[in-house]
Amino acid sequence: MHTSFLSAIEKRVLVWMAHRLPLWVSPDLLTFIGLIAMIGIGICYYLSKIHFIYLIGASIGLLLNWFGDSMDGTVARVRKMQRPKYGYYLDHLVDAFGTCFMMLGLAYSGLITPILGIILLLLYLIMSINIYLATHTIGMFKISFAGFSPTEGRILLIIMNTILIFFKGFHIGSWQVKLLDVVTIPSAIFFLILTLRSAFLCLSSLDKTERAAWKEKKE
Repeated sequence: MHTSFLSAIEKRVLVWMAHRLPLWVSPDLLTFIGLIAMIGIGICYYLSKIHFIYLIGASIGLLLNWFGDSMDGTVARVRKMQRPKYGYYLDHLVDAFGTCFMMLGLAYSGLITPILGIILLLLYLIMSINIYLATHTIGMFKISFAGFSPTEGRILLIIMNTILIFFKGFHIGSWQVKLLDVVTIPSAIFFLILTLRSAFLCLSSLDKTERAAWKEKKE
């Protein structure tokens, strides 16, 4: 289920690009590009304490990650060379490693209080686990929540990177407030609420289905 704000136009753009990629650009290569981009993003965030130009590098990395992560499945479908289970396993394992690289780089960049970066990473991983459990038990893979998917998330991060070049925080008296701290707290709450809501709906559906199965067996 993919119902994000940009899903319709994104799908058309991806299919258009997939038809024009050279044949040597394989889905596995695109997945690898997406992973390398995430590692690069983490490094750029960590080095942004040295110079703001690394924030521009992080934004370029987000674009490369979108290209690799979004195009691998599209290319496989356009060329009719799908490997659903292989692709599902590889793509989400790579996403987990890549997100850890990115968030750890951000957590120790000086742009955010480290513990808040770690909490956001943990909540993201818990949300991901919930999605994978729902896919296995309910049979539905949901890629967007409240109109947001990874694509919208990357766009927001690029916007944030641009803002951080000019404005990293402010002072309240003698207390220095980091801009990313202010953004991270509601983001973490958002992830938590989405995960709990999704878990409640999935468990309610599974409970209802399996209780009905009990009654049928008893009858």
